[in-house]
Amino acid sequence: MKGMRLIAVAFGATALLAIAAGTALAASASAAATVNREVTPYTIFETGLTDECLPGLTGTLTGTGVFSVQTVETAQGFHQFAVDIGTAARIDWSDGSYSIITKSSDRFLFNAGNGTTAVVFTLPHVDSLTTYTADGEFLSRAALHHVEHFTVTDGVVRVEFDHFHFVGGC
Repeated sequence: MKGMRLIAVAFGATALLAIAAGTALAASASAAATVNREVTPYTIFETGLTDECLPGLTGTLTGTGVFSVQTVETAQGFHQFAVDIGTAARIDWSDGSYSIITKSSDRFLFNAGNGTTAVVFTLPHVDSLTTYTADGEFLSRAALHHVEHFTVTDGVVRVEFDHFHFVGGC
């Protein structure tokens, strides 16, 4: 889902830049790990969506999700694992048809050591949705899987797509 994905990417990019800047600082003398966990439920509302399979229509996305993150900091650096799961979502199209998003997830993991000049952040993403007419008749099903790698080297961000797979269509 575009909105949840934007939240995950924005969080990840912000975290990457903060960690890339912070890794240049000296390590803490403490050998103990500091663990932080956060779970944040959210709602999403986005208007003006378009879909090439539904030309001329606009849609409104409504949904909920949960963003969970765990960060472990040691004298050797940072380890972060986060999951953004869309728990329920629907797009209502201007002609009365609708799409049910049955799966939306982003998972990301990265490590950054003290003094490291490059940090790699990997983001695998999955979306799947089924579209129905206003009367509830099946129109189409589609799924998107892709993996992105963000690399921050000396403050410069580079994005690469390792895998992009789209199944389904109009």
